[in-house]
Amino acid sequence: MDAKRRYEQQKVFWEHAGEIGYGEAQFSSQLVEHHIITKQWNAVIETAKILGLGEDSKILELGCGDGKFSEHVLATHFKSIDAFDVSEAGIKRAQSLSKSGKVSYGVQDLTKYEYEAEAHWDGLIMLGFLHHVKGFAPDIVSRVARVCPKVVVLEPNGNNIIRKMLERLPSYQRAGEDSFKRQELLQLFGAHNYTLKTFSRITFMPTFLPQSLLSSFRILEKMIESTPVFNRLCATYVFGFESNAS
Repeated sequence: MDAKRRYEQQKVFWEHAGEIGYGEAQFSSQLVEHHIITKQWNAVIETAKILGLGEDSKILELGCGDGKFSEHVLATHFKSIDAFDVSEAGIKRAQSLSKSGKVSYGVQDLTKYEYEAEAHWDGLIMLGFLHHVKGFAPDIVSRVARVCPKVVVLEPNGNNIIRKMLERLPSYQRAGEDSFKRQELLQLFGAHNYTLKTFSRITFMPTFLPQSLLSSFRILEKMIESTPVFNRLCATYVFGFESNAS
């Protein structure tokens, strides 16, 4: 299936997720959701700090979904946030729940969106976004390279064979899941004048994990994350890139 057709098909899933909430659409349990997204959100903020982004920074977020991360996390750490997503339902939900006054939401097809000539943000956050638009990723990164000198990227671990097998399941296909290998992302950003400044692997818990197994997986995850031999089994990559031109 070509990239354009794949992208059009998954829009149906993301509109549905925007209506009911992305957590409801992607996780089997609220406790599992809280565990995974808390670790992911904390890792993104820590990476942003390593890159030198702080309370005076202007941030762009691509693939913001229903705005939960923008509103509850980014708005508490940064000066202002512009957050875009292709889902009209997701943006409508984000706008209805927004209270911080720091986030400006917009519906944009980011596979096509061209930034204004004078546009500039101090940093870009892409949380689990790029692998949903994999066929368009080079063009997307090329465009943001002109407006964002620092980038935090959180993506599923495409080097994990278990992950790649799961992506063949209908539920993963509907959501457009097609993860990158680590080297693919390094080459993608390197080709657009970015240098890797920090990298980590986190989480091991599957999103569909039954709540009854949460305690056991917490113990297993802690061991995997902290052991170099097993760390490659982690489910999530976190990259921090900085432009050589910045």
